[in-house]
This record gives sequence, C-alpha cells and structure tokens, in this order.
Amino acid sequence: MRVKVRDFSLDKTLDAGQTFGWSRVGKSWVSFFDVPLVLTQKDSETLEFSGASKEKVQEMLGLNDDIEGIRAEIDRDDFIDKAVNFSKGIRVVKDGLWPSALGFILSIQSNVPLITRRIKLMSSLYGKTEEINGIKIKSFPSYESIHDGGKVKLKAVKSGFRERFILSAADYFYSHELSESLELGEIKVHLSNILGIGDKVMDCILLYGLHDLSAFPMDVWILRAVQEKYGNLISGLKKYKDKRNTMVDYFGRYAGYAQLFIYFYYRSLWGQFK
Repeated sequence: MRVKVRDFSLDKTLDAGQTFGWSRVGKSWVSFFDVPLVLTQKDSETLEFSGASKEKVQEMLGLNDDIEGIRAEIDRDDFIDKAVNFSKGIRVVKDGLWPSALGFILSIQSNVPLITRRIKLMSSLYGKTEEINGIKIKSFPSYESIHDGGKVKLKAVKSGFRERFILSAADYFYSHELSESLELGEIKVHLSNILGIGDKVMDCILLYGLHDLSAFPMDVWILRAVQEKYGNLISGLKKYKDKRNTMVDYFGRYAGYAQLFIYFYYRSLWGQFK
C-alpha cells in the first residue's frame, strides 16, 4: 500500500535518535511493535508500507502534523531557524508507551548505537519471529516476556545499573493498567513510580512515545545547546524542571519539535560548535 507524503524523509526521521525499534534492511525500514511493519520511501512524495493500516502509519510517523505551521511557530531566532532548515523532512514519531519507556530507560548514560544494539539483543532473547515481505523480524521485547524471564535471563543483555530499572518497568507495566487511554496526568503518576524514570526520561516518553508535542526533553546534547545558545534565558536556573519549563515557555506548544530539530542539528554538527 502507499501513502502520499510531503516534506518528509523516512531515513532522517527514523535515524534521528528518537526511536530504537526500527532496523534498516536494504532500502526499507522494518519494525515489529504490535505487528510486523515494512516501510519504503519510493520518492519524495510516496511512502510504501506493509503490515499496518494507513492511519496507523500516519500516526506512528507524525504525518498528520501541520509541519509548516509548526516550523513557523517555533522559528523564533537565528539558531532555531538554522536547526529547522537543517532538519527538514523529520517528524516526531509516536512509538507507544512501552517501547519508548524501555528505549529511554536504556538511554540513561548511554548512546544511540548502544541503545539500538541492546534493543536488538533483547528482541532476539524475548521476541517472537514473523516474516513480512520475505524479511524475518523479531518482535520488540514485551514487558510480559521480560517480567516472566526475570533477572537471570536479563543478565545476558549486560545493561549494567539499568538492569534494575528495566525489571522495575516490566514488573510495573505487568501489574498495572498502564495504557495510552489514560489521562496524561495519570500516566505521569504511573511512570514516576518506575525506577529510572526521572524528569528527562519522562519527557522523552511523553514526546516520542505519546506524541505530546509540548514536551522538551533535555539530555546532554540539548543541555549543551541550550546553555550555549539560550544561556540568557536559563541564567541562574539550576533545576532541570526550571530549565525545561523555560524552554517550553519560549518555544510554545510545539516545543517538542524544537527539541528534536535542535538535537539533530547540534549533534550532527557538534564539531562546528566546539
């Protein structure tokens, strides 16, 4: 099946450090969150897909977002203008609550290649195998399988201090009715009860798991960029929440897009900012 796209890059979107459940196979990208899914961008206006509905694909990839309006609204200074233009084609994804929770717990004091490797290892340990378009793919590790496997099986992942966070998350999801159907405030309360989910990880889950575009996660890359480019706004602020809230106030309701564009731009051109 096909869906028309405009101003969208599948490669840039899925390789921007916001999602960890996708693998590149030739010219396609594959995932297996709820169902096996294959995506291939044929040209600048055509996205081919198999395994999910058109509506689901559009939701997962942020294709319903008013990207032109969003860019215009967050483009408030020279730096973000450069980031916006550099990041053309990128959309904020919606991975879902559990995939983003596991991915960003693994992101604590880590990097994108290592997070991706660990997710793939966990899929090989916990996932089920299916085939789509001749491609065999392992499912994303479910919280049920991690809960059932316990600490002994998880040792093979070599996740270090994050191990207890992963187990805490899997056990909590297993024993609570935690889903995207809940009110956002209720979801936040639930997530705050999981070891390893502090303010930064919480913001990542809200933005990239639930598509809450007002969230503004601040990892080491964003903090560097904000301190360098928006030091006048956060001067004297010590707490993460105060800095984050200041940036949300500055960029507004689509602060999450500003965050992703800054992250992609600053991280890609880090050497030029040193």
